[in-house]
Amino acid sequence: MIGKILLVLTLSFANVYAYKVGDRVDDKVVNELNLKNDKIYILDFFASWCASCKIELPLISKLNNNIDKSKYKIIGIDVDEEIQDGKSFVEDLNLNFDIIYDNENKLIEKFEPIGVPAIYYLKDYKIIKVIYGAVHNIDEKILIDLKGL
Repeated sequence: MIGKILLVLTLSFANVYAYKVGDRVDDKVVNELNLKNDKIYILDFFASWCASCKIELPLISKLNNNIDKSKYKIIGIDVDEEIQDGKSFVEDLNLNFDIIYDNENKLIEKFEPIGVPAIYYLKDYKIIKVIYGAVHNIDEKILIDLKGL
């Protein structure tokens, strides 16, 4: 519980150094996420305690079945304090895309989204779009966004 409170407080006081649209992510993030410059990446920050995440993640998993994997890659970033909470959540939802467990907050501290869920689109190591908060039919929204990129 304390971890959740600290995460919410951290996200509430957005750091001026947080990544914004147009920023290039640093080499540590590139290496941690194993990014290449040949794809558009969809990064989805989520947590097991997030009610909206529980609704959106299965839709993103469905989307992952229908995207061209040579052009796009979805990476989920679980920010639960306890890795096992995140792993159980991912298993319960039967997610079919790569998951990074960020229980030490190394990634979320770089991005500092204003909450979860938070989706970042990256191309050529740069942030090209961000979606904060719950979105109805997020899979359809992402498909529309990808067609426009």
